[in-house]
Amino acid sequence: MTLLEAFFLGLIQGLTEFLPVSSSGHLELVQHLLGFKQLQDYLFFGLICHLGTLAAIFYIYFSSIKSSLVNRKPLLFQIFLGTLPLFPLVLLIKPIKAFFDRPEYLGYCFLVTSALIFATDSIKIHLPLSQIKKRWANPLIIGIFQAFAVLPGISRSGSTISAARFLGWSKQDAIQFSFLLAIPAICGGTILELWHLWKQPADLAKMQAGQYMIGFTTSFIVGCISLRLLQRLMINNKWHYFGWYCLFLGIITIWYFN
Repeated sequence: MTLLEAFFLGLIQGLTEFLPVSSSGHLELVQHLLGFKQLQDYLFFGLICHLGTLAAIFYIYFSSIKSSLVNRKPLLFQIFLGTLPLFPLVLLIKPIKAFFDRPEYLGYCFLVTSALIFATDSIKIHLPLSQIKKRWANPLIIGIFQAFAVLPGISRSGSTISAARFLGWSKQDAIQFSFLLAIPAICGGTILELWHLWKQPADLAKMQAGQYMIGFTTSFIVGCISLRLLQRLMINNKWHYFGWYCLFLGIITIWYFN
């Protein structure tokens, strides 16, 4: 990987992590187009770029995170509940990684993201629970949607924001919870990948520290911009634009790889 390619991939990660178009799907697609082989060996670079967008979340939502920690609001427990559905996926690490080397399925995952986005404003789930119970059931449902987004092409932000909207959450609350939920998900994925690389260092693509730094820095700067952009587009009812984008990208990707 050249420095220019590292910059470009960091740019893609920062731009697509928060927009509901699947950053992992775009990274896989671009890496295939650049001629990369054995994409699962580049997962650590992808995680470094994810850490850049994680830093963007802390930067944008620092006040919300600080108030939750200081006041011990139920938000922390809701984030914990939303993270629980990810734990069983630890047992499926190998088949999930293998999916990154199967681009013929990537387009279908983009279509799933498109369907979720289009359904956001037309589907509402009414749980037969008290308001207090809903407060704890909703994060689990959103977390289940997040678990499916480990597959490249299925957007994590698109899945979680759509799930929150299905449950009747406001746009602002859905966006904030989605990205706060990303914090333990990204941290957990990074720890797992570090553990795997420590056990099997041969699976790490040979790269210089400069590529990692460029990927991290670029994804952080562009991530801050794209997060602000998503907030504006969501509030101004432009959410469906991403549905059309994922629909056309899914069709083109299916045609190209099949």
